Amino acid sequence: MDWILIGKLFLILFLIVGNAFFVGSEIALTSARRSRIKQLASTGNKSAKIVQILHNEPERFYSVTQIGITLVSLALGAIGMVTLTQIMDPGIVAAFGMLGHSEEIVGWAQTFSYIIAFIIISFLHVVAGELAPKVLAFHKAEAVSLAVARIINGMHALMRPLIWVMNHASNGLLRAFGQGDLAEHGEGHFSMTGEEIRTILSASEQEGALDPQLTMMLRGVFDLDDHTARDAMIPRTEVDGVPHTATVADVLSLFKEELRERYPVYETSLDNIIGVVSMKELLSRMAMAENPEKIILLPVSEVMMQAYFVPDTMRLSTLLKDFTSNRRQLAIVLDEYGGTEGLITLEDILEEIVGDYEDEFTPRHRHIKMEDKQHFIINGGVRVTELEPKLNFPFPTGDYVTLGGLIHHSLSRIATVDDVVKLEGADLTVLEMDNHRITKVLFQFHATEESLEEEQDIVEAGKTNHSAVSSSAVKIPKTDEAGPITQAQTEMEKKEQDPKAISEPVEEKKEQDPKAISEPVEEKKEQDPKAISEPVEEKKEQDPKAISEPEPAKGKK
Repeated sequence: MDWILIGKLFLILFLIVGNAFFVGSEIALTSARRSRIKQLASTGNKSAKIVQILHNEPERFYSVTQIGITLVSLALGAIGMVTLTQIMDPGIVAAFGMLGHSEEIVGWAQTFSYIIAFIIISFLHVVAGELAPKVLAFHKAEAVSLAVARIINGMHALMRPLIWVMNHASNGLLRAFGQGDLAEHGEGHFSMTGEEIRTILSASEQEGALDPQLTMMLRGVFDLDDHTARDAMIPRTEVDGVPHTATVADVLSLFKEELRERYPVYETSLDNIIGVVSMKELLSRMAMAENPEKIILLPVSEVMMQAYFVPDTMRLSTLLKDFTSNRRQLAIVLDEYGGTEGLITLEDILEEIVGDYEDEFTPRHRHIKMEDKQHFIINGGVRVTELEPKLNFPFPTGDYVTLGGLIHHSLSRIATVDDVVKLEGADLTVLEMDNHRITKVLFQFHATEESLEEEQDIVEAGKTNHSAVSSSAVKIPKTDEAGPITQAQTEMEKKEQDPKAISEPVEEKKEQDPKAISEPVEEKKEQDPKAISEPVEEKKEQDPKAISEPEPAKGKK
């Protein structure tokens, strides 16, 4: 028994396992969730703390794994090829010996043996040393990273001189190609942009890992940097203000009609706002005053607070910081010319994160009413960014915020009722206007083959139901000779079976018998000459419930 050959086979197996170890370690340390590792480290897990160190200095495990993979692969190729060739050579040469014993045939046999050995070593290297450990490490990244962290960190300490030489050599190569900045200060390995985080959120929502409501709020947080005060403000047309000459009584009267927490105070017009009246502060002063009637008579200028102004281009994230640091809840939004464009509150900013919220006192100004799958009635003041996720429709972008602004922008003029704006995949029709402001819009998807098929199915189902109802209405129950039949049934039967049948007036029938319905005299004679030979009064005495069926008479006709 050749123990040296057996030792070489075990060495080949060891090299394959070593290659799998380094490959799996690299994938696991790269894919491990930082949040999960941080949580484990906070509980005192020492391996998790080492993983954190490797995450903060990724060059540690990258250099170790790359050196390990390279050296093991080279050793596996060198030892494995020689060993397998040595094992297979005698058998393959003997098989080729059947063709002859020349040196050329022996050379071909040795080449074929070398090719077979290469295929076997490559197969074992790729499958057992690359693919299998990568799949395992990717799906169990945290567990594998915790298991290999100590070994990788220890190998980094042992290989520090070699790693130092190789790192400086690689940095020199980068400088030679004009990439010296990467050698000194490379980009963050594990940092992510806002778009990458949004992509992760969308994928997590689709896979059910995150609740849709939570995903929506997380997206809203990232959107605060993209949206400005103009995107979330209450437009000037919906602002309720009070003149500076008004009294507290006037403010209270306005408060009865429009329930607001704060009202801007202006001189001459809303473009010249000089302060803000807080209803909470006003009612508090009235409650604490000994004579509230004196407070009611005060001019509003004596109870107002200083107004806070912001440009319409201020980002919502910055405005939120200002609100929290300055303890404010309302700001007047100014346009580029210094005029009042609207106002924005802290609630408007929070609604960008959690969605629209309306308490029991807040009137609904913005809404979407679904008529069917293809038609929606929408308030013209709804923002286009709010409609896109709700309708799942990509609206065109432009210098506008609301749906009404989109229509005016598309028409390039002031809209009128029944104006239609055609978009790619849908139409917008103006239904109502308040002066020059669009208040109600019909959104209609373009008809598709699927929608037409659904409508056709609905119409056919409706026709089928209508036919069933009609047939059931025609089938009027009949009675035998002794059984009574109602007046309505007899009238219907007459009209359907014989259009020429003439019924007696209702009043005359009631005088004869409320339950009996008489046929015309001629018709009764045809049915039975004996049935109507006596006067009506005499017939009542015989049988007040007896009536004759109209079908035999009509059949004879």
